[in-house]
Amino acid sequence: MNLQTQAVREIARLIASHPTPEQIIAFHPSAEAADRAYELIDAEREGTLTEAERAELESYTLLENLMELAKIEAHRQLQQQAS
Repeated sequence: MNLQTQAVREIARLIASHPTPEQIIAFHPSAEAADRAYELIDAEREGTLTEAERAELESYTLLENLMELAKIEAHRQLQQQAS
């Protein structure tokens, strides 16, 4: 995983802040991180992705999956608190 991407830094800051379930659910990447992910996706579709960019895109995909799981868990925690 490329630990120098904007998305990695944003998620690291989120984790370090000890977020509440609500904060996890509300998290969205910055426009800068999202724009970079879309650039990589476009390059992949065009067939112009370099190996370094492929690794970066895989990092974005992994982070997206991680945050999806974290949000599911945060929803579960909130449901448990409500019952």
